[in-house]
Amino acid sequence: LTASTCDKMNFKHVTAMADYALRIRDQLAYVNEHSFNNFKIRIGINIGPVVAGVIGARKPQYDIWGNAVNVASRMDSTGELDSIQVTEDVRSILEKKGYPLRCRGTIQVKGKGSMVTYFLEGNRDPNKMTTIHENESNNSDANNMDKTDNKNDESLLSG
Repeated sequence: LTASTCDKMNFKHVTAMADYALRIRDQLAYVNEHSFNNFKIRIGINIGPVVAGVIGARKPQYDIWGNAVNVASRMDSTGELDSIQVTEDVRSILEKKGYPLRCRGTIQVKGKGSMVTYFLEGNRDPNKMTTIHENESNNSDANNMDKTDNKNDESLLSG
């Protein structure tokens, strides 16, 4: 599980997570090509508010919790091998930033019911970018992130 900070002005945290996920997938393909291995990976990305903290007295560990974390984990567990599955909220941001996405369709997500999800297909095309302003986003989690001053808002990558 990986998390990033929140950039409410231009959603750089979302594009950073997308770039990171693509890089992980590409590096794993390179390792497989140049070795006797055949590793597979599933990656899920979601955005939203989280709670973060250190737990444990004997072996303290930093961890994050919340609905956004659970959904990111579900994007991973319900994804396809060697794919990067994202939520509608993530898709709406990445699409405006020029990333190619493919609609997977509606899937059943434990604890959430039916969700339409998307696969991140590759790197962004700067020629297809549109500007995103704070008040332009039409998805619920991105809107909530704009309206709150929660320092624990994060993008989540699960894989």
